Amino acid sequence: MRTTNVRPTTLRKVTILCAAAGLIATGGVGTALAKGGGGGTAKPPKGIVSPWVVPTLATPAFSVPAAQLHGFDDTGLARNATVDGAACPTADPADFGGAVTINGVVVTIPCNLIVQMPANTLSWADFVRGTGGSAPLGTDGLELRAVGNTVGTKHIAGLAFVSQQSANTGRGEITGIDYANGALKIANAAGGTVTVQLNDPKIAGLHDSAGADTGRFSNGQSPDNRFSVDQDNPTIHAGTGYPMCVPRTDPHVKDDPLCPQKNRPLAPGCRNFSIAGVALPASGELSAPAAGQKYCSQYVMPGFTGLPTTGPDASQQAPFEVGDTVDYSGTLVHGTEDYISAHTVEANLGIYTQPGTQPSYLAIGEFGVGTADPLATAANGAAQETQDRMFLEAETTDVKTAVDIYYEDRNPDGSVRNRWITPFEMTGENGVPISGPTGGITTQNTGAQPQRARLRATKAPNGLLSQPDRTVRVGVRSLCLPTPVNVTTTTINQAALDMCFKNAPTRANGLQPGQYIAPVFEYIFPENVMPGDPIVPNDLWHLPFLVNGEGTGNAAALAPSPW
Repeated sequence: MRTTNVRPTTLRKVTILCAAAGLIATGGVGTALAKGGGGGTAKPPKGIVSPWVVPTLATPAFSVPAAQLHGFDDTGLARNATVDGAACPTADPADFGGAVTINGVVVTIPCNLIVQMPANTLSWADFVRGTGGSAPLGTDGLELRAVGNTVGTKHIAGLAFVSQQSANTGRGEITGIDYANGALKIANAAGGTVTVQLNDPKIAGLHDSAGADTGRFSNGQSPDNRFSVDQDNPTIHAGTGYPMCVPRTDPHVKDDPLCPQKNRPLAPGCRNFSIAGVALPASGELSAPAAGQKYCSQYVMPGFTGLPTTGPDASQQAPFEVGDTVDYSGTLVHGTEDYISAHTVEANLGIYTQPGTQPSYLAIGEFGVGTADPLATAANGAAQETQDRMFLEAETTDVKTAVDIYYEDRNPDGSVRNRWITPFEMTGENGVPISGPTGGITTQNTGAQPQRARLRATKAPNGLLSQPDRTVRVGVRSLCLPTPVNVTTTTINQAALDMCFKNAPTRANGLQPGQYIAPVFEYIFPENVMPGDPIVPNDLWHLPFLVNGEGTGNAAALAPSPW
């Protein structure tokens, strides 16, 4: 996702070392076993104390008496969306706020508010006006979720999420591919097809074999850039997170080097874990292809050498094929033929990479984080229930190497501080010396699903998750390794880690493997304890990117503030 500049927060300094690719041994050596995460789920050990404490942000001065603050979380069809800069502390039109009506309620949109689209991130002004001043699909009638507080008599948003229809998903088998237009033809169970076209805008300077600009995952096309794929992370992927693509040319006529046919090996010659020399994870060996199956649906890519190869190449995306089953989500576009303009497509394929090597790939599925208000009484005086908590499920092509989670704290210049939040105290993983420190998640090795790295922390160690960010990064330790400076301190080399992620090499048509960044769609705010009490406010003031500002240029706080 394309993120915006966010001012920093004052945090306990943690530093992390970066490991070169190949540091973690292959073939199951260096596996971190999760005693605290049996059954495929990493969990904090009971009664554990956080190795460091991040302070909760202080309660601010409210713009109205605290008794007049009450939380709201409204979802409905957007009507009468406007852009207005009268309340803005800066003159940049891209940071202007405005107003919108949801289910008859007028919601104030502060200046500098950021709108989270399904796979894209925009300012409110760019959402309403469209990127580049164009919004072909309009704004009225889109599904908008606004989270904020009633401040006196006004509904003021702090978070906004927009889609055409958040529950609009589908599943089907590919029966044909329109290579020139980056579209999949999906069987409609009535003898016809549904067209699912990737919303994959052309990227200036990214060229196909003919030297023309192309999209990240296809030939490049978009009816509305606001609803595009994530061009920095593979939202077009296999069930393991491996990036997928629609070839730009018919591979039976001319192979597409950005989406090579060799990355879909023919059955029955499918390279399984045993052939790859990988000690079997708890899930066991990969399934053999079915009788008559043309292409492998589960296989391990050879380790990348950088040398030309006629076989599968882990540095390139893998093409969709007729017969693949896919899940897709997107926007319905009306035209001569209605079609789905997809921002997300996941193929039911198990494509793995050689453990402990790069490139490997990840994707993030469902996750949410608590806002970490430690108080039993809300600002408006009502009793509330709140805990430090997180749940996250990630997909990884590496069945052995530990995966870590990081909050993306922002420095004043917009650079990122990757705050490590998966030490042993969070995951219960023991680790072994060759894979770096304890902590991390290896539930893909110990659980029933060989691609799933999962954490469930219903009550995390106090102070570990305070000041949650807008975005979360997952990273595999064969790319960047959090290593303590010594065995008696939790201080680690922050600058080295940040540089590692920032300078990670690009593969697979411009993606940075070994990591995945996703926005937080679910913040777990405090809840009332006693029905009948005044509704507790959403503690948006504990989210540093709202308190310290974000916006598209010089960061500034929300104005007016939703508290």
